[in-house]
Amino acid sequence: MNMLEIKGERGQVAIFVILAIVIVAAVFLIFWLTPARNIFTDAQPTIRLEECVMPTLEEGIDKTSLQGGGIDPENYYLYQGEKIEYLCFTNQYYETCGMQRPLLKQYVEDELYDYVEPTARGCLDDVRDDLERRGWDVSGSRDIDLRIEPGSIDIIMSGFSMTREDTGEMYDEFVVSKRTDLYNLLMISTSILNWEARYGDSEIVSYMMYYPDMRIGKEKQPDGTTIYEVSSRDTGREFVFATRSLAWPPGYDLEEAIYVPRREIENEE
Repeated sequence: MNMLEIKGERGQVAIFVILAIVIVAAVFLIFWLTPARNIFTDAQPTIRLEECVMPTLEEGIDKTSLQGGGIDPENYYLYQGEKIEYLCFTNQYYETCGMQRPLLKQYVEDELYDYVEPTARGCLDDVRDDLERRGWDVSGSRDIDLRIEPGSIDIIMSGFSMTREDTGEMYDEFVVSKRTDLYNLLMISTSILNWEARYGDSEIVSYMMYYPDMRIGKEKQPDGTTIYEVSSRDTGREFVFATRSLAWPPGYDLEEAIYVPRREIENEE
């Protein structure tokens, strides 16, 4: 091979290298100069809905979990500055409590729905309005539901169809899901409440033996109220509620099983 042939081959390689550089530069300029596509609307409405709804959902979960399931409890015990709702209650002595929320899971679902629904509906409307401003024709219902499932809380929003020129997309539904073990906490709490309503008390050690991944705290208050804290050892999520069942009046000595009249206590003092 003579020098001219070598130089010719090197020249061809150099040309290919230059062409490759030009192509890469052109592609880079196209992506750099072209306005970025809004992935929250044209491509993935679900992403924007999740980012919009999730903070309110998490706030609602915290409120209901630490207050006995209610957003704004009415019948409650003030404990460490928090209003803890009575889920089983009697204002009498010597009597077992009556269930205040016999369908606890449904009650918490309803409370969370009322708290989250305005935000979720506003987020859904914002996404639809944004799409319409971009030239999409959007149609569909605006139904919203909330469900507490094993392992998660799901907000289900009805989907819609969107068309523009010769293109179209169809979303059956949008689901914003928050991973949480609140379902398990509510099931165990319901069982504890049934024991309180039937027997006036519950044995938490037995529960923790059957459910080693759960921690259950129980603190008696001077007026006969009991504060329960049911929590997950894995996630730290807790559900706190109050009961008042089989309460004893002041002066009743459980160890001696006799009733000491209040006037005798006052005389001793």
